[in-house]
Amino acid sequence: MERTEEERFKQLSDQIIEIAVGNFEFRYKPSPRLDAIDTVGVLLNMLSEEIAYFNFGSYANFLLRPAPVVLIFNSNGKLINSSSCFLEILGYAPLLQDSELSIDTYLTEYSIPLLTEEFNNVTQEPNPRVFPLDFNTADKRIFRSNCSLSLLVQKQEHLYALLIYEDFKHKNLKEGNGTLKKQSKSVRTRSARNRVLVKNLRMYCLRNLDKPLPSLKEIGLLHRTNATKIKAEFKKAFGTTIYQFHLEERLKWAALLLQTTDLPAKEISRKCGFTSAAHFSRCFKKKYDQTPLSYREL
Repeated sequence: MERTEEERFKQLSDQIIEIAVGNFEFRYKPSPRLDAIDTVGVLLNMLSEEIAYFNFGSYANFLLRPAPVVLIFNSNGKLINSSSCFLEILGYAPLLQDSELSIDTYLTEYSIPLLTEEFNNVTQEPNPRVFPLDFNTADKRIFRSNCSLSLLVQKQEHLYALLIYEDFKHKNLKEGNGTLKKQSKSVRTRSARNRVLVKNLRMYCLRNLDKPLPSLKEIGLLHRTNATKIKAEFKKAFGTTIYQFHLEERLKWAALLLQTTDLPAKEISRKCGFTSAAHFSRCFKKKYDQTPLSYREL
């Protein structure tokens, strides 16, 4: 039996929450209608695949920051859901479904007013403000991380998502008195800069899918680095060149447009930055083993 619009929207909402708490295996099932709701579902499926591959795929040893840990809570501060590793790493028992625990339970006394201030000023901006918070562990230690707060608008109530950005592992925990294990500051700084560089290069590719990339020298000037570093760091992170990555993403976008729009293949070729329809067709067939028109008819 075909699902109602309410049931389909519910599935979209469930998928977004699953993605937020770190489950990238959930998939939206398109209906026979292939309408706007299904288009959003397909985009979410692509997002899940991209995040899963970006964090756990063939280049799993790259240096980019992993997906953030997420806590979902309501207007009263009650924890609704969380990434599976959150309570485990802090040393607490798993969150029960009917638990009345507040997010404040896991914050230090100093951090509660910081979160309250952010809570009172939260918006639906796409790039929320980043702020630091300290979390208490079960064995009286502290985990400090940069976080951001986002508003999730629901039908009956507002939910909030707290994103914890730092690597959520035992090595980041410190003693309550503030003593830290000795680490090489220069190595950490260099590694952090490389992570930021590769992240920015990836976003640069994704924001310019409608045109070919310029030379490595020009890309280096834009990102205040050089061609050699771009080649080395991008290859280390993604296992491919920046140009091949860019081409793969353009072809993914083209495949999506073929499946979800009525645009002519020639127009899709132009929108995806190909210099000619013939070049687009050759590249598409090489990746998908069929022409764009054959792919659309599937």
